[in-house]
Formats: sequence, structure tokens, C-alpha cells
Amino acid sequence: MAINAPLWREISKNLERRIEMKQLRPGDKLPTEYELSHEFSVNRHTVRRALSYLQEKGVVESTQGRGSFVRRMSEPMRLGRRPRFSESVRQNGHEPSTRTLKLDVRPAEAKVARELGLTPGKPVVYLERLRLIDGEPTGLSAHFFSFERFPTFVEMYRVRGSITQTLIDGGVPDYTRKQTAISARLPSMREAELLHLPRHVSLLIRRYLNVDGLGRPLEFGESSGTSEVVVDFPGVIND
Repeated sequence: MAINAPLWREISKNLERRIEMKQLRPGDKLPTEYELSHEFSVNRHTVRRALSYLQEKGVVESTQGRGSFVRRMSEPMRLGRRPRFSESVRQNGHEPSTRTLKLDVRPAEAKVARELGLTPGKPVVYLERLRLIDGEPTGLSAHFFSFERFPTFVEMYRVRGSITQTLIDGGVPDYTRKQTAISARLPSMREAELLHLPRHVSLLIRRYLNVDGLGRPLEFGESSGTSEVVVDFPGVIND
């Protein structure tokens, strides 16, 4: 004789199906406990059990006073000398992609000019991209390059669609990370919309400077997202 699954399990399965069918996407808020109890004709204790189970599975995340949300995909980002978004994501079995949001030439603001060793107001290439993993938005990045050094960057990037390949074509076969500064803040309304992110979830901000093989400033950038950052310390021996 078949044994019926507990009611809380039926609720969790239903919510998981909605997520798999993209009816609920990463960052979406789930119906409230009241709405779910009314929909499935159960008490709130049963609904809480279903949500607790989904939270334990890592499918949803709950915040007291705000409700439950579909958990976003998060790939730990390692800080290294040669950070490469696409390579890192593929190594973990996922498919990376980017979407260009802005690509233009503009006067360098004071901080950007200082990092790139330019005079404020000098032209810089500005590139803003949305990073995606398996089609889901996971982060934003802003990139600045000297326009005088790379006068054809805009045209070449539109063809290549890759910063690394564009730099290779521009005569820079390799580049490394010189420094990274990390901070956190709440997302703006635009960032929350682009990342499909609740406004109460903090973004991890990484401002960095990349240099070429001669140690000259190459790229100043800022990336934002919800992924954790992993830092490996060389010379540490595990027991």
C-alpha cells in the first residue's frame, strides 16, 4: 500500500517544481506563510516545516521579518594573481557568460586617473558588464582602460567580446592583479533589478588594479556581487 508523503513534503516539492520551471527565479520572494497555508489548506507550522527543509537543502534563504527568497547561485571567487572569471566558473562545472551594458569613452574621474597614472579628464574606455552563471545574473563589473593606450579597444571588444582577447590583440599578452580592496554595501535600485536581488542583501565590492608584464597600470575596475571571496595564503602547510 502506498504511503502518502507528509503535507510539508508536498509543499516543498511544489515549490521546488516552480523553481525548476522558472516560475520562481533566484532572488524572487516566495509567497508568505499565510499565502502558502491558505493555498494548501494547512496550518502555518506545516508551511514552516516545508520552508525549513528547503532552507536546509540550500534552495531558499529566509530572513526574519523579510520572508523567504529563492537562493541565488553563488560561485566562490578566488583572489589570485591571474583572475579569470570564465576559467574559474568552467572549472566548477558551470557555464559563464557576460552581457555588455555600457561601452564608451569618457573623461577620467580623479580616482580612475590616479589608479591608471593619468591626468584627470584624460579619455578612458569604460566597459560595464553583467556576469552570468548558467544564464543567471551573479555580478556586475566596471572596467577602465586608457584610451590613448588602447584607441581601438571599443571596436575590438565589440568583435571579440572578451577583455583578455582584446588586450592580446592590443599587444598585451598577459596581465596580473596588483591589488584588490574589498568592502560591502547595499545594492542600488538599478543593481538590485539587474541582479534580481532583494534590496536588503549586501553586495561584496572588489576594487582592483591590474598591471601588464612591465608592472604598468593596465586596468582599474570594480566588481560587485554576492559571491564569497576565497583568499589562499602561499607558504601555509596543512597538517
